[in-house]
Amino acid sequence: MALQTKIKFTSLAYRLILAGIFVILSFEAGILFFSYQNVSISNNCQAKIFKPIIEQAILTGLRINVDDKVIKLKGEDIKDFSETYVRDCGKTEDIRLSDEKISEYLKTIAPNIHKEPVDARFQFKDGMAEILVPSLPGQRLNIDSSAEIIKKSILNGQAETVLIIDGIEPDITLEKISSLGIDTLIGRGESNFSGSSSARIQNIKVASARFNGLIIKPDEEISFNEILGEVDGKNGYAEEKVIKNHKMVYEFGGGVCQVSSTLFRAAIYAGLPIIERRPHAFAVQYYNPQGFDATIYPGVTDLKFLNNSGGHALVQFKIVGTKLSFEIYGASDGRKVEVIGPFQYDQQSDGSMKAYFERRITQVDGAIKSERFNSTYKSPALYPLEKNPLE
Repeated sequence: MALQTKIKFTSLAYRLILAGIFVILSFEAGILFFSYQNVSISNNCQAKIFKPIIEQAILTGLRINVDDKVIKLKGEDIKDFSETYVRDCGKTEDIRLSDEKISEYLKTIAPNIHKEPVDARFQFKDGMAEILVPSLPGQRLNIDSSAEIIKKSILNGQAETVLIIDGIEPDITLEKISSLGIDTLIGRGESNFSGSSSARIQNIKVASARFNGLIIKPDEEISFNEILGEVDGKNGYAEEKVIKNHKMVYEFGGGVCQVSSTLFRAAIYAGLPIIERRPHAFAVQYYNPQGFDATIYPGVTDLKFLNNSGGHALVQFKIVGTKLSFEIYGASDGRKVEVIGPFQYDQQSDGSMKAYFERRITQVDGAIKSERFNSTYKSPALYPLEKNPLE
C-alpha cells in the first residue's frame, strides 16, 4: 500500500514539473515575441517620423549643385514637396515628400541644364572630308535619379547635394565620318549675286556659313529656316531690302533668299524630293533664270527637302567672285537627274510672268519620275519700297 502511494506521488510530481517547465518556457517565449514585436513596431514607427527633419529643411533650404552651377532650393519649394499623412503605426499624423512633386520641380529647371549635342561639320576637299567644326557632347538632367537624390538628401538632413546629368553623344563625330560613305558629288547649284550691296553680300556669307559642312542623315528632312536660326544683328546680319506685306522694306537678312535659291538648285540636281518650295512674289534679277528660285521668311515660308539618297549627305558652299554655289556630296545610288528649263512664258509689260521647269529622275532600274515646278510672278510695281521714317 505504501509502495503504490509513493509511485502515484512521483508520477504526479513529474507531471507538475513538466507543466511548470512548459509554462515557464511559454512565458519566456511570449516575452521574447512581444519584445521582438515591440522592437519591430518601434523601429518601423521611428523610421517614419520625418516631420522634424522636413521642417528643419524648410527652414534651411537645400543647395543643389548641377552643371557647375548652384541652385538654392528654397524652403517654400521643399514645403511644396511635402504632404501630410497618417501613419499606419500609431495612427499619428506625419509629413512625407512627394516623388511626383519633386519631379515636377526638376522638369522646370531641366531646360536650363539641357544641351543638345553638336554634330561635327566637314568640308569635302580633294576626295577627303576635312573637319570644320568639332563635335560636342550634349547633356540632359536625369529626372528620376535626381528626384531620388533630392528626397534622400532632405531626409538625411544634408545641406547640399549634387544632381545627376546624363551625357548625350553626337551622331556625327570625327571617328564616324570615314564610315559614312560620302565620296561623290551628287548635286550642285549656282547663282549670281552681281550688283548686290555690301549689306546683301554680308547676309549671303553669314547665312551660307550656317549650312557649310552640314551632315544630312539618311531620310532626314531638312528645313532651311530651322538650320538658319535667328536672323538679327546679334548673329551678324545687316539690314537690306526684303519682300514683306506687299512692300519692300529694310530688315535684317535681306539677301538670304540668294542662299535658299542656290541650295534649292543643288537639291534639285541631286534628285532629292522637294517637300516645300515657294517662288518669290515677283521676278528678281539675282535669281536668273526666272523660275528656279526659292523664297524663305522665318515663321512664314520655308524651303524643305528630303535626303532619300540612301546614305549621309554633306553640304558645303563656295563663293567665287559674285557667284555662290552649293554642293551636296554623298554616296551615289545610280540615279540620273535631268533638268529641262526653266522656261518663261505669259510675260507682261508690267513685269509679271510665269515660268516652269521639269526634272526627270532615272533610277538605276530604269524607272523614270518626271516633275514640273511652276512659278507665278506678279508685277514688281505692286511692291513699292517703304521709306525709312527716320531718314
